[in-house]
Amino acid sequence: MSFDEIVCREFAELATDYLDGALPDATLELVEEHLAMCDWCRDYLGQIEATSAAVAHTPAAAPAPDTLQALVAAFRDRPKEDRP
Repeated sequence: MSFDEIVCREFAELATDYLDGALPDATLELVEEHLAMCDWCRDYLGQIEATSAAVAHTPAAAPAPDTLQALVAAFRDRPKEDRP
């Protein structure tokens, strides 16, 4: 990242940290300056927000019984040295 501005590719890498409020102040300022000028990145950010909201409201589905049994068997069958 340059010291005085960011480009779209850099914004794309920082977008989730921006939404999580996890950017340092100096980077946050650069991101917000970029967003003020870039329609594409504002749209991209909106897409991430919409996707996150949709996923957050989607109930978790339980795995099919056969899948669950296969997973349990795989965990039980792994070597003891690979277990926590």
